[in-house]
Amino acid sequence: MSKSKTFRFLKWLHKYLSLIALIFCLWMALSGIALNHPRLLEKFSFSNQVMPVNYQYQNWNRMSWRDSVFSRYHDNILYVGGKEGVWQSLDQGKSFAPLTAGFPAAAYEKDTFCLLLADHDGRETLFAGTRSGLFYLKGEQWHKIAHPILKTTPIIDLLQVEQQILAFTDSAAFKAEFNGEAPVFTALALPRATGSSTRTPLFRWLRKVHDGSIFGLPGRLLVDSVGLLLIFLSLSGLLIWYVSRRKRRRGKTILSGRIFAFNFRWHLRLGIFGALFIAVTTLSGAFAHPPLLLTIARLQVPTSLMPQAISANPWAEKIQRAAYLKSRKRLIIATKQGLFSGPLDGKRNFLRLPDTLPIHGMGALVFESLGQDKLLIGSFSGLYLWDTTDQIVMQLKAKAQGNTPDWGRPIMATGVAIYQGEPILAIDYESGLKPLRQRVKLVPAMPNRLREQGRISLWHALFELHNGRIFEQYIGPFYWFITPAGGLIFSLIILSGILLWLKRKVNGRQAHLSDGKTEVKG
Repeated sequence: MSKSKTFRFLKWLHKYLSLIALIFCLWMALSGIALNHPRLLEKFSFSNQVMPVNYQYQNWNRMSWRDSVFSRYHDNILYVGGKEGVWQSLDQGKSFAPLTAGFPAAAYEKDTFCLLLADHDGRETLFAGTRSGLFYLKGEQWHKIAHPILKTTPIIDLLQVEQQILAFTDSAAFKAEFNGEAPVFTALALPRATGSSTRTPLFRWLRKVHDGSIFGLPGRLLVDSVGLLLIFLSLSGLLIWYVSRRKRRRGKTILSGRIFAFNFRWHLRLGIFGALFIAVTTLSGAFAHPPLLLTIARLQVPTSLMPQAISANPWAEKIQRAAYLKSRKRLIIATKQGLFSGPLDGKRNFLRLPDTLPIHGMGALVFESLGQDKLLIGSFSGLYLWDTTDQIVMQLKAKAQGNTPDWGRPIMATGVAIYQGEPILAIDYESGLKPLRQRVKLVPAMPNRLREQGRISLWHALFELHNGRIFEQYIGPFYWFITPAGGLIFSLIILSGILLWLKRKVNGRQAHLSDGKTEVKG
């Protein structure tokens, strides 16, 4: 292929790939910038009915049920917490009413991760760990815990150990003596050797690179600027295409001349300047999500490359869930780096436990102590019962409901119902509530109000748009290929743009040298 043909091919490739990817570029850039600043979006939400059908709540699915607790003294009382806040049933799940007085109203803020029905001298107090902090119910009114961290930070798990309440964020734990009144929390020491884990999954590192958080707020702002640059390049490229096409067919427009020259010049300059940043941001996002994630799932990088490695806190942004084994007096913590075990006295280090069962990359969503040294652990990889004494692991599967067969697919566990010490119901992310026994009389009915009035936060809707999952209803599993296809197209656009820029530079230098020789000869 001659040089002129190569140049024309690169122009054609750069132009038409850019036009094809225009909408994709704009939605990725705009949604990415917004997702980097959830606090700015947390008050905004809209009806879940606007979303595709598979996003609407049915049978407690899609994390509308994350956690639940039964009263120890009144079998009829059940509380359920999830994305739509906290719901109370006074008739064993036949009907539910939301507990809203004093609770956050915004969909993002009321998202509830965990519940605890704390007991003191026969009196029970309900605690709720939400995305916006820790609350407790007094009478029919919620009150927020007045702690500088617990009132603003997502609370991911709650435990009661004797007369102490333990509250966990993703980076630390806190304790409080409970006497039936508002507890006062202090930090709980969780000593751990900082060198106990020296590797972290590559895909987690890539996600930090993708959103810029690997460098903290400056990194996020840098990625935001890459998004703004991508928007400018997309729109300026569209202008270049339109003016050139219009000029060939109908002549000049008001956008020709200086406007076109200014736009073209800065399209070239900012494009070549930002090419590397756009490529890194694009490819890190593509490989941090399926299906390309599967190609790097087993790869790891040194933990020192993660921003938390700089922190003196080895738990920073790693804690997922916690459970207490009473007979062994051991706290078990599920983290992004595996399971750790240690005492509550703060005198000995927490030690990493051997990997004994599969936990999905999204982490442990169910983590409950069942007594007798047994742990119930659930994730998108299934629901498992682990006997820590005999090191026996048993996978729990849902039972067939009516005429619906059980094909043996692992439960994508997002919650469970434990009644009198036994797990009786599991909640699957996609299909919702499933019985774990052949005949279960207790089957809580999801209220119509939750289905009809459910809302989705703007942040979560943009997240589903950004990863392409929002199109699953229309194209099925092919939505997986939106991100890698976009990454490939971005790469070709960037590469062709760089080659075109280099070609123009070479041609410009040759023209300059040619003019110089003519002047000397003259």
